[in-house]
Amino acid sequence: MSRQRPRLRNGVDLQLQSAFHDGNWPVAIRLAEKRARTLNDQYFEIVKICAESQLDDPNSKFAAVAAVGQYVKDGTVVRDVDAIDLLEWATLDLVHEDGFAQTLGPLRVRAVKASPKDRSAATRCLESCLLHWDLVSAQQIAAIIDRSFPKERAFLFWNIVITHMLATSPQSPPEKWKLYGTLAQKQIERAAQLTEQARTTAPEDEPPKPPARGVQTEEEILLLYDVVETHGTAADIEKLLASPVFSPVSQFRLGRKELFLRIAAKHQRQGDWESLFDLCRDCLSDADEDDVPTLLAADWLVWRHFIDAASHLKTVNPEYVTAAVARRTQLTGGPSTRKLVQDLLLSVAKSKNLRPIYRRNVLLARVSAAFDIGAGDEDDLQEGRPSSLRIRELVSYVEDQKSSLACFDDIKGFVERLDASAIKYIAYEHVPRLADGSSDVAVAARIQLLSLKLQYFASTCPLSAVAVPGEKPRSKCIACGSEFDTALCASCLSSIGRNGLALYQSTTEDLAGNPAAENEIIPELAMVVGFCNLRLGFNHERLGYTPSRPPSAQYLLRALFILEHQFHLTPKHSQISLILVQLHLLLGSAHRSREIWDSLAVKRTIVDSLAPIFYDRLSTVSPSAISPSDTWGLQLHETLKSHYGVSLKLRMPRRLIDAFEAGSYGSIMDMPKYIENLRASCTRAMSLVEEARAERLLGKPYGELLSDARFAEVHDELCLKNAIDYGSFPSWDCSAWPPMHARLLLGPGPSNQRSHLSLLSEAFHDVLDWKPPTVYKSSAAASGTDQAFVLEMMAQFGHSFSKFLRNAGSTCTPAEMLYFEAVSLLCTLIPLCTGIARTSPLPDVLSQLTESLRVSLDSLRALVSTHQGDAVEKAVSTLKSLHNVAMLRDTAVAVKLTTLWILSYNEREKERDRSGSSNLHKEVLSQVKSLESAADGTFGEGKELLKNLKGGAVPGRDFVAALKTWVFGDGMGNELGAVIEDGTVSELVESWRSNIKGWQQVKWD
Repeated sequence: MSRQRPRLRNGVDLQLQSAFHDGNWPVAIRLAEKRARTLNDQYFEIVKICAESQLDDPNSKFAAVAAVGQYVKDGTVVRDVDAIDLLEWATLDLVHEDGFAQTLGPLRVRAVKASPKDRSAATRCLESCLLHWDLVSAQQIAAIIDRSFPKERAFLFWNIVITHMLATSPQSPPEKWKLYGTLAQKQIERAAQLTEQARTTAPEDEPPKPPARGVQTEEEILLLYDVVETHGTAADIEKLLASPVFSPVSQFRLGRKELFLRIAAKHQRQGDWESLFDLCRDCLSDADEDDVPTLLAADWLVWRHFIDAASHLKTVNPEYVTAAVARRTQLTGGPSTRKLVQDLLLSVAKSKNLRPIYRRNVLLARVSAAFDIGAGDEDDLQEGRPSSLRIRELVSYVEDQKSSLACFDDIKGFVERLDASAIKYIAYEHVPRLADGSSDVAVAARIQLLSLKLQYFASTCPLSAVAVPGEKPRSKCIACGSEFDTALCASCLSSIGRNGLALYQSTTEDLAGNPAAENEIIPELAMVVGFCNLRLGFNHERLGYTPSRPPSAQYLLRALFILEHQFHLTPKHSQISLILVQLHLLLGSAHRSREIWDSLAVKRTIVDSLAPIFYDRLSTVSPSAISPSDTWGLQLHETLKSHYGVSLKLRMPRRLIDAFEAGSYGSIMDMPKYIENLRASCTRAMSLVEEARAERLLGKPYGELLSDARFAEVHDELCLKNAIDYGSFPSWDCSAWPPMHARLLLGPGPSNQRSHLSLLSEAFHDVLDWKPPTVYKSSAAASGTDQAFVLEMMAQFGHSFSKFLRNAGSTCTPAEMLYFEAVSLLCTLIPLCTGIARTSPLPDVLSQLTESLRVSLDSLRALVSTHQGDAVEKAVSTLKSLHNVAMLRDTAVAVKLTTLWILSYNEREKERDRSGSSNLHKEVLSQVKSLESAADGTFGEGKELLKNLKGGAVPGRDFVAALKTWVFGDGMGNELGAVIEDGTVSELVESWRSNIKGWQQVKWD
């Protein structure tokens, strides 16, 4: 078999070892049978059975499966764990993974019960049950191991965590959930009690000695909380929170923050602001023997929790803080919420332990406190100067952190909450003045970069413009006073872009050889220029409205060229790389996108969360770039498939066992959910869709799609999860606007609806495009079976399509929606046409269906129609619309396949029944043939479109110069064009040419 064969146990003679290892199964069977008779050893009988199961004979192939079933039925105990390993290997591909709990799981339990002191055998059995996620068997084995080795404390917690998971698992009957939950809770509470007793009985001058079977590590304490919160009562949880050993505050003082953060997050979710306030205050005010704050809790997340709680209490329960302080100090009153937070911040700020990272957190907490619990009724500016507390604290923070690249991300959320004049003051007056006052060139460049980013951010804030009365909607910019009828002030964006470009050029010269400038400042200045151009490209999109037209290609290309220019200087800059990957795909330059994606070296472990950034809809932009027939394309697919192939080979990955051995109980409980989400991943479904669609577009049917696990394991009730991580993308826009990476996508990101619709569409093509091998001669009976199969599948697909099309509009591109709706109609058309009797009147729905399909084709044609403009503009517009071209082609192919099948069905019926009574209705055939003609017409138009693209401007010798002239023809473009080398433009053109060449291979029939 293809998978690696297991080694036979030690002591087996070399002759049998060699025969088994070499796959010489007849010899292995004969030798094992001989050893079994001679030695009367059950192990050799099982070796013989497993060797028989490797033969090609169908009866022998299931010998191991039959043996396991018989052993379970008869209550046979297989004592030798090596023999069970052999049985597991021999049945792995023949028994469904859910069958392990009824077959090999019980055999593992019996083996451990028979030899409870054999530690190696017991842990091997436990490992196998866990990897196959048989929790029932695993819990029994874990309990036996815990009893057999009471001095091994790890086994106690293995038993507890497995029992806890079984208490919440569907593998256990509901009537036993409470039993297992109570058992897990009593076990871990007993362990916690031993630890508390050890502390209370320890001498005062000696540290308590932890008991062997007590709760000790942070992971064990977190497990304690998980078990009690899941299975205990509210009183049990309160008791735990008040424990002198296991309370969050007690653990925090030992340097363990995880429990504190978990409990704080829980209080926040539940809206228990009083408890959250007390918890944070206790930790933040923790002091050493000299009454100096320890600063253990002085990180930003803790301050954020504290200020959130104070803000809510100020609104909903302003007397709580006063009363709480009074209780603590035994006074009749106390300070206000705001005063208490300020005093705590002041005491921490004066601490001699205040390092730079703590200083940043404290300053940021002061800004947050001023915004969230300040008076809130002051004007931010008076006579052009900062007046409110919140802007004064913000200015103070900027002055302290102005040279840090993180400063912009720290303050942008606060800047957004200022009024318009204050936003302008910060971005256009105060920060530029700080840059002018710096004598260090590098520091000045950092502050100027911060100023430009704030100005760009300000231009995207709704408060930065006011409406101008008039017939047409117009706005007036607060910053520059210009009036505009676009989404954002084009004058400001152009000015920021020009200033950014000038600073980019001067900084490149002045700070040449400075590593910090070359790797941090200069790349971000390039992004300032790029982002301004991108916003100008999307400037027709008004806030809250659906975009009425595609973005301006000239601005997109300007952004691409400046970022490409910088990419060659800093190829390891991940943010620029990711933006370029998206931009190239949006502009139809898939081959260059593939090169940049390759440079990112996305590893298998993070491919599920990052792959859609590049792969999603890639086959519709460039099928040749992702085709498995291409070496590079095959490598791309293997990157995707290998991750799922390894991680999902068994029910659980082998990392689960590593987590047990490391005592990482939080990971153990998170891993099942992670694997479940991985199995139901939109990325996993996407990997099959992109691979199959690329092959189809190139005229190479994928084959075996219905049996592929990525399709077979997906049913209508399964909600596919989208887990894309966009955290590496820069986010410089106001929260009122979608982030830039969302604008640069080819369409809405992966979703449950679109993933299901895409899989169903690929299955539709697979069913109708299947052809029997040429050597296979179909009989009449076989033809009837094939027809019944197709009709059954169409009924299933049609039912599924109706479920997912209802709310799919916002998750698909317009072209995709037209395509999915057309395929859904075709699923209805096939059984309708074959079900209308020749003598019956024609139902109106048939003409409605065919007319809807013709409208779908016409609508898709309109999306890819030739754009107006000169040769360069037309070529660029066509390259940008390749996704729509692919959807048009797929829709036409789906129509063609359907009409061919219906006409073929009619021919088969003619052959079967010469009387003609079984023939399809004449009007049905007429409607079907008209659809076929419409599809053929679409094929002709598609071929002509690609022919014109091949013979058009892009392959021409002068296209590079013409493109550069068109892109940089006016305004800021002239200045930017002087920076961009011809080689950068040529690189894009070569990528386009490669894609055009690849599209010539697409089959339009």
